[in-house]
Amino acid sequence: VERLTPTGHGERKLGQFSGATVVDHQLWDQVLKAHLTENVTIGDVAGISTVDYAAVASDGRFDQYLAQLAAVDLDKIPPAEELALYINAYNALTVGLIVAHERRGGPALASINEMSTPAAKVWDVPAGQVGGEQLSLGEIEHHKLRARWNEPALHACIVCASASCPNLRREAFCAARLREQMDEQVATWFANPTKGLAWDAGQLTLSRILLWFSKDFGGRQAAADFALRALGTSHAAELRKRSSFATRYFEYSWRINRTPN
Repeated sequence: VERLTPTGHGERKLGQFSGATVVDHQLWDQVLKAHLTENVTIGDVAGISTVDYAAVASDGRFDQYLAQLAAVDLDKIPPAEELALYINAYNALTVGLIVAHERRGGPALASINEMSTPAAKVWDVPAGQVGGEQLSLGEIEHHKLRARWNEPALHACIVCASASCPNLRREAFCAARLREQMDEQVATWFANPTKGLAWDAGQLTLSRILLWFSKDFGGRQAAADFALRALGTSHAAELRKRSSFATRYFEYSWRINRTPN
């Protein structure tokens, strides 16, 4: 029995989930465990989880998983599992865009933004199918996730193949553990002082995602509070006592999260 209470468009909150799952994300889980490297530094950003895209391109399990996503029967999926499905789909289809580019013989990408053209941004081009529906990354992020769910932690879970993104998790998301997994993603994100949260001499620096999507958190101050709650350290306690403090945002590194050779 699923324990999710949807309260309206864009207002779903994740609750507990129990029962059998409809979609098995084991193939994606295996691909992540096989081809993800943790704690890599790219430029000024440290602690990145990176992808061996060449290895993914030659791993048949990845293509099998994409086929599985395309064939999902969405009518049979309860809401909590739907959330896990679209988070996994966003991450897998992002990897899939890069893999497809390189399989076509395209030059190794320095940034996913190099896949944009004058006609369309990379976020707006078809990325693949979920349940028989052709979707772009932007459609998954903004229509399947943000528009349906009041869950700011989503931003810690979807990864656009860039150094300053929250880290790609080394396992697939699953409905039974989704709250735990999302909370861990949030904690890991803001524990990184090069792209999540940094505090130095009265200056708070946050991920630029909290600026771009501040409305999802309830505004800029609420976004900062969200990050501080996740941090849970003495610095957070100190900041909460202050009536005001300066807030800045990290420059966003769009360098691709590729495992170095």
